[in-house]
Amino acid sequence: MQLFLSAFRDTVEFANPEYLMAIPIAFLLSVFGVLIFILRVFLRPAKTHGSLYPLVGQIKFWFFAVVVLVAVAAAAARPYWVYGGRTFKRGDVDVAIVVDGSASMWVKDLGPSRLDLAVREALNLYTEEILTPGDRTALFVFGTTAVRKAHLSSDSDRFVEQVGRVEPPVSLSGDAFPWDSDIASAFEHVYQSIDNQDKFESQSDDWTPERRSDRLVLLFTDGDFIGSRDQMARLDTALSEFQRRGLTVYPIGIGSRTGTNLDIVLQDYIRGIDYDESLEADLKGLRTQLSADGLDMLQQRTGGRAFVLESPGVSSAPFVRNAVNSHRSISFQLVPAEDKQEMWQWVLAFAVVIFVVAVLFY
Repeated sequence: MQLFLSAFRDTVEFANPEYLMAIPIAFLLSVFGVLIFILRVFLRPAKTHGSLYPLVGQIKFWFFAVVVLVAVAAAAARPYWVYGGRTFKRGDVDVAIVVDGSASMWVKDLGPSRLDLAVREALNLYTEEILTPGDRTALFVFGTTAVRKAHLSSDSDRFVEQVGRVEPPVSLSGDAFPWDSDIASAFEHVYQSIDNQDKFESQSDDWTPERRSDRLVLLFTDGDFIGSRDQMARLDTALSEFQRRGLTVYPIGIGSRTGTNLDIVLQDYIRGIDYDESLEADLKGLRTQLSADGLDMLQQRTGGRAFVLESPGVSSAPFVRNAVNSHRSISFQLVPAEDKQEMWQWVLAFAVVIFVVAVLFY
C-alpha cells in the first residue's frame, strides 16, 4: 500500500487541488450514512411472514451519491498523469578543499600566480556545476600552519566568498605563515576538524570515526612541501588516519617543472616597508618548482589520482568532476518528463456512470 501511494504521488498531480477539500466532507457523509444504516437495522420491527427486508435498501443511493461527490471533486481538481521513467540519482558528497598558501604558490611561472590558478580551479566546483545543492564543502589553507576558513557546509556563497579571499598578504613583515608548506599540519587539521563536526552533529558521547565513501580531499599545491623528518612522520600518521576514515586525496599540482628563484615573489613588495633585507637574504638561492614526487606519494597512499596543471589554458574541471562523481552513491528515482496527460474527463465519466447505476438501482 505504501509503495502504491508513493507511486501515485510521483505520477499524478492536480492543477486545482483546492477542490479536493470536498473529499473529507464526502468521508463524513459516508460515515453519517453508515451510522444511519446501523441505526435502521437495530430499529427494524420484528420480521413477520411475507415481510421483505433488503440488505441495504434505499439508503444505497446515499452511498452512490457520496462516490459521485468524490469523483466530481477529483475531476474539478483537474488531475493529470505525468509521464516519467526511472533514471539514476547520484548521492551527495563532502569535499574538503585544501589550498597551499605558502610563498612558493605566489610564483607567476605560468603567467598568473600558482595561487591564482588554485583559486580559479577551486571556484570551478560551482562555476562548472561540479557540485550540486546537497553537496558540502570545507576550505583549509596551509603554510607554516593550517587554518580552516570554512567548515563543511552546503552554503556555496560562503565557500565562494572565502576562496575569493585567499591571496598573498599585504605585508610580509613579521609573518611566518608563508615560509613553509607543512602538509602534515594541513592534513591533521582536515581530519580533526571533520571529526569534531561529525561528533557535534551526531550528538553522541560515544561517537567514533567511521569509514565513509562519500568524502574526498582536493589538494591544490605545487608539491613543493617535502619537509623535515618530523613533518614526514606526522604526515605518515595523518595519511593513516585518512585511510581509516576513507578520505581519498586528489592532488592538483600547479606550476612549471622548470625551477624558479623563490625571491622573485618579493618583486610585488617594497623593501624596508613590506619586508626587511634579512628576508631577502634568507630567500636568496632558494628555488621552487612543480614537484610530482609529493603528488604521487599522496595518491598512492590514499588511492586517489593526481592531475598536473602546467598551463593557464588548461583546467582541472573534468578531472575534478570525475573524482567527485566517483564518490557519489547511485540510486534510482522516478523523474517526470514534460509531457502531461489530462485525466479529469475520465474521472468525470466515472462519476456519470456511477450516477446512472445509482438511478437504475434506486
